[in-house]
Amino acid sequence: MTDTTTRARLSHLAASSTALLTTFRRSGQAVATPVSITVDGGRAYFATAVDSGKAKRIAANAAVTLAPCTTSGHVTGPTVAGTAYAVSRAQRRRLRLLRPTQALFWSYVFYRLRGRTMRLYGVVFTAPPP
Repeated sequence: MTDTTTRARLSHLAASSTALLTTFRRSGQAVATPVSITVDGGRAYFATAVDSGKAKRIAANAAVTLAPCTTSGHVTGPTVAGTAYAVSRAQRRRLRLLRPTQALFWSYVFYRLRGRTMRLYGVVFTAPPP
């Protein structure tokens, strides 16, 4: 993706605290779910429970798409394709992504309070979807 395209698409994601994350089943069927995000350093980050369907699908196929959306999943901007990866504990500390001023922090805390083990994922952006 060109720098200009990347910046334009990331600006839409950065302006939204929620994105529609699309992961793919082994069969190739797309599954879309709204998630709280933060954009930092040209990458997007989101958290999900380690035993969630999203986490299992990402483990099988790291290709994802993100699009800014409302909390109910209504898309409000362009879709960006990328590759998801689990952020290590050391990387998470260095990045300092879970700040109380961000929606991602509250999403993470809410699920932790419910007893879920959470994992932070990053998305490296690739070419625009076809």
